[in-house]
Order: sequence, then C-alpha cells, then structure tokens
Amino acid sequence: MCISGDRDDARMTSTRRMPITRCYDLGPTRLAVAAGRDDLLEGFERFLGERGGLDSGACTFSITIRTGGVEPVPDDAELLYSGPLQDEGDCSFARAGQRYFMSFPGEAQMVIDPVGRGADIVISPDSPRRASGSLVPIAVEYALDLEDQQVVHAAGLALPGERGMVLVSAPSGTGKTTTALALARCGLRFAADDVMVLRRERDGIVAWGLPRALNVHRDTAAMMPWLALPPEWNRLGEQSVPRRSIAPAVVLEDRELPVARLLLLQRGDRTAIEPLGATEMLAALAADNVRYSTAGLTPLQDRRFGMLADLARQVPAWRLTLPEGLEGVGMIATHLGE
Repeated sequence: MCISGDRDDARMTSTRRMPITRCYDLGPTRLAVAAGRDDLLEGFERFLGERGGLDSGACTFSITIRTGGVEPVPDDAELLYSGPLQDEGDCSFARAGQRYFMSFPGEAQMVIDPVGRGADIVISPDSPRRASGSLVPIAVEYALDLEDQQVVHAAGLALPGERGMVLVSAPSGTGKTTTALALARCGLRFAADDVMVLRRERDGIVAWGLPRALNVHRDTAAMMPWLALPPEWNRLGEQSVPRRSIAPAVVLEDRELPVARLLLLQRGDRTAIEPLGATEMLAALAADNVRYSTAGLTPLQDRRFGMLADLARQVPAWRLTLPEGLEGVGMIATHLGE
C-alpha cells in the first residue's frame, strides 16, 4: 500500500530525474541537448553560449548525455582514426553502417546517427570532464552538417557598414584571438575568435560566429588591459572569458554576413598585407580544417572541403603578416575599412 506521503516522495524523485534540456538556435540548425545534470551541459554552454535557451521546440538534431558504463565499439566497425588528441589522451573514431563512434576507452563514448539526426553521449561517472571536451564540437559539427552548414577554424570580424565578414585563418597558437580582439578594438565588429560557420546562399557564402567562450592568454591580457581580466590562469596561462563579457569594450556581431575577405595570418618581423592566390588559400584552409581518416575523407569532411574550395574560389584572399604584439594592427584595420 502507498500512502499519500509515499506518492509525493515518488513524484518528487521523478521530477528530479527529468532531463534538463537546452535548445540552441544555430541558424537553420536547431540543436536540443538533454542531460540528467547541469554539469553535463557545461561543455555545450561554453561552446554555444548565448544562442541557448530552455525552449526545446522543434529541433533538427537531438543529443542526450548520460552517465554509465562505456560499451565497446561494435566488432564490425571500421576504424577511421586511433591515437592521441591534444590535451585529451587516446581516442578512436570508427564507423559502422551509417553510425559513427567516438570513444575514449573506459571514459566516454559518443554514437552519432546522422540518419536518425541525433547522438548519444555516455560519460563514465569517474570521468565527468569528458562532457566538456572534444565530444562537444564534434557533435555540433554533425548537427550543422545536416543543414549544409560547415565549421571553419577562423576568427570572424565584420567590416564597417554592411560590407561583409572578414575571416582570419591561422594555425592554433599564431595569435588569432589577439589579432581579432585588436582589430575589433580598432573599429571592426567581433563575431568570433576561433570558430565560424559557413553556409551557401544564392549570392555567395555567408558566415556567422559560434559564440563560444574565448581562451585568452595572460600575454594577450597584458597587452589589452581594457579586457580587465582577473589574474586567474590555468596551467597553460589561459582563462575562459565569456564572449558577452567583452561587449563593453568592443562591438559584437551576431548576424550572418557574406564573406567579403579572407586573411591568412602569419608572424614576421614587419607588417604587410599581400594578395594570396586561391590555391594557396585553399591549401591552408584544408590543412587546418579537413581531417583525413584511414579510409580517406568521410562524407562530412568531403562536404567541408567542397565548401572551403568554393570559399577560396569566390572570395579575395590576402596574406597578413604581423610582428608579435599589437604593432601594425591599426594600419590593417584602416586598410580593411577602406
């Protein structure tokens, strides 16, 4: 027999176990992420930032995150990659039929089902950090791809007026964040420091920025006291800075705009901006953005390469050389604004 108090306790327990759902507005992509605990959603919150809300509505891609035992990859899966990921340890990526398996042995696994428009992430109770690692951007990539949107590793800055978006491409560690913040301080509008999304439209390729938190290095903060960051640095000398927190100092750009210029950033002993051929620009973009597997390009990577090829063919490109620090940034901002 269940007395009234028992029923109330059962109802409260059921409520506590209801999944927490966040929905993210990513242009044509509407992503719903459900988890049993708030902390399992923190990776998506940092990556997608202010595009999130609580209204689940009609989604185009659904992700569930739960804790539990990590199952082995099916025996018939084709191994596409096995090896270390920077700062995350050993990982494997495999394909079985239409499904993809991203696994950190014994710690976490994500099963992506593009046909079913969803992904299931299982995190070992002993490895909660995995919920904030590479599983997050990979899941977002597949969600965006289904609506013909592709991620590009680049900073994005809007030109004055309505003249379009500038993409700044460079390998990690070259200074995209520092350069993007400095250009924004000089009058351009800040879309993103590291991740932009591309989509084809009738008149060309448009881009918008994923509003992930910025990883700002202490050296950048020292050059930009207007960031007003607290002295709280991780072992890499960085701290996570929410994108909205820089709004008092620079103008943020949330809209999608046509890509008007491509810049390939490098460091040198002088400031220079020189025309760059489409082939060289494509080679740099592909090297930084297209991941090859033991079976060649996966369908998503093939579509990404096609998007980058169209971008390099359609949009004028320049090689941007800057010395270390902020020297020459003002001149470049003026040149871009002309």
